[in-house]
Amino acid sequence: MAKSQKNEPLLQSVDIDDVKVGMYIHDVYERDGMMLVSEGRLIVNTEQINELRQRGVKRVRIDTDKSSVKKKEVPGKKVAKDDKQREEEYYKELENAVTIHHEGVIRVSEVLHAIRSGQPFSLSIIKSAARDIVESLLKNPDALISLSQLKGYDDYTYVHSVNVAILLASLALAMGYPEERLIELGMGGLLHDIGKMRVPEKILNKPGKLTDTEFAIIKRHPEFGIETILDMRGISDITRKIVLQHHERYNGKGYPLGLKGERIHEVGLMSAVADVYDALTSDRVYKAAWTPQKALALIFKGCDTEYSRRIVELFTKHMGVYPVGSFVKLSNGELGVVIRIDREKLLRPVVLVLFDKNGTRLRVPKKIDLWEERNIEKRKQVKIEISLNPKAFDINVNDFIQRRF
Repeated sequence: MAKSQKNEPLLQSVDIDDVKVGMYIHDVYERDGMMLVSEGRLIVNTEQINELRQRGVKRVRIDTDKSSVKKKEVPGKKVAKDDKQREEEYYKELENAVTIHHEGVIRVSEVLHAIRSGQPFSLSIIKSAARDIVESLLKNPDALISLSQLKGYDDYTYVHSVNVAILLASLALAMGYPEERLIELGMGGLLHDIGKMRVPEKILNKPGKLTDTEFAIIKRHPEFGIETILDMRGISDITRKIVLQHHERYNGKGYPLGLKGERIHEVGLMSAVADVYDALTSDRVYKAAWTPQKALALIFKGCDTEYSRRIVELFTKHMGVYPVGSFVKLSNGELGVVIRIDREKLLRPVVLVLFDKNGTRLRVPKKIDLWEERNIEKRKQVKIEISLNPKAFDINVNDFIQRRF
């Protein structure tokens, strides 16, 4: 009697960018066709994924039964949700996310004030804020990502720290980082600029150009930050890397260590992009905020020189071509604010129209889902034509991204 054959694993082919920690991979080949992995191998960290990329691996096969990643998270296995359900989930979490963002700013301000005045601070405050951010992202990432577009000129350092934490943790979630790592990245974002508390305020808030001496002091803030948390227990290596490396650049021309390429930790590469994006899109004492599109364009221009191309491409896909808060002109001449995006429909977000085609402010804004426009006759479809500066139209986008319309 013939022996029964052993059950073959259920394998699914996925792109290397969709591989996450917790997956079992099979049948992995290098560029030249040499097999790197035949039997199942568990992915335990993102470094393994990066090594596969560096060796030219484009696709792998994963064992969907053995992988600890939930089946709904495996590409091609997602349970489809209709637009109405996604909208309800978004707005359900948005109210909670508004509170988390606000409380995060308060917690960061308490810690930074304590550091500037030389007083001790409780790390549990920062860890609690990071955990709240991650829990919200796990429920619905789009809600907090939308709120990361909130800007506060008077509270720039505090709001910036919270926004960078959100951008970092949400990007890491999209890249497949496990929950505990997300909290560590969130803490890194919240603490990344603590070294600036040892920089004189007259330098930090100087409206004019810094002198060489002043800029040299500013450039030391990552070192000051590491010195501040050096002997603190409960801070992970991931968090420390973000504090130290968020100004390192891919070409080695960053600071404080002048690290180059892969010598910069992945979270350092990620924090560099998140930090500069939020800084560019915020009003500062010495410059006006850029539109999200202008900021993304500048960052993309720095691919392979200042920033990792892979991280920039992931970040751009993550944020959307027209992130929430973008003020846009539509092809029919109307003007409005992007209030929701869908990562699978990046060019067709939901826009709240504020001005008609003649430039007249509407008494009652109207909402238009550009995805629904795809079924209309092509010449009549409404699309985004260009991104504009909302200040030129006396619009504060903060008023339109914190509530439901």
